[in-house]
Amino acid sequence: MISVKAYAKCNLNLHILPDLQFKKTTGYYPVQFINCELDIHDILTFINQKNIISFTCSDKALSNTENLVYKAASLLKEMIGNPDLGVKIALKKNIPVKAGLGGGSSDAAAAINALIKLWKVTLSKKQISQIVNSLGSDVYYFLEGGLCEVYGKGEIVKKIPNELMKYWIVLITPSISKPSTSWMYTKINTTTVGRSTYKFEQIKQKLLSKPTDSLVHLFHNDFEDIIKMKYPELEDIKRDLSSNGSVKELIAGSGLSIFGFFSSKDTALAAFKNLEIKYQNILWTYTR
Repeated sequence: MISVKAYAKCNLNLHILPDLQFKKTTGYYPVQFINCELDIHDILTFINQKNIISFTCSDKALSNTENLVYKAASLLKEMIGNPDLGVKIALKKNIPVKAGLGGGSSDAAAAINALIKLWKVTLSKKQISQIVNSLGSDVYYFLEGGLCEVYGKGEIVKKIPNELMKYWIVLITPSISKPSTSWMYTKINTTTVGRSTYKFEQIKQKLLSKPTDSLVHLFHNDFEDIIKMKYPELEDIKRDLSSNGSVKELIAGSGLSIFGFFSSKDTALAAFKNLEIKYQNILWTYTR
């Protein structure tokens, strides 16, 4: 049996580059991210069994063959080509769903890494890429994990060889339905995105030089303006976080959760206690 943790992610910087030729060739706009992990994790357990891949999830709505964990296991077995392989997978969900934290992709990456160990197989980078391309580009980051810069469609991931100073976070997910990430990309205004990449370069250089000062003034997300137009109520969440002491508010990934970054654990906990009266889907955590 193997048990592993799959951590949530936080995009410190998310830039969409208006490269129309890249989009014409690949179907995607190129991106530049700086990602780190949050101390929120799902737990996956894998037990060997013959022939069959079976999957259960603590969230019954996610316990089906469309789940990225089941897909990852099935694609991996197909790639290996051994029909005798099987596994019983149990997923305990703790990462909020459809919140911009990459929970499904993190689970899929954890499954790939764990099953390679459990089944005692070796795959080339090309073979793993073939599997990941069928699951989604976020999986590339989670295969690496930690503090990373991400490029291209999300498939180019480079480790930043330093630790990020700890940021305390209150995360609020509004009770409204989230549009798909593909919908978000259709709303991109190529005349406005990609204008803040200087923040990416600045934060990257500061991270490489082991900064001691806060970097929150450089955190950025190009999806902010798109989401703000469709969901103006998210600005209310930001104001509530700010009035409770957050030093920066940022949309998580392609939404709809809002990060409030705090300078200390005490202020984050105080804000959490004040705001949990108003917001049902709220938690506090910190960067790893």
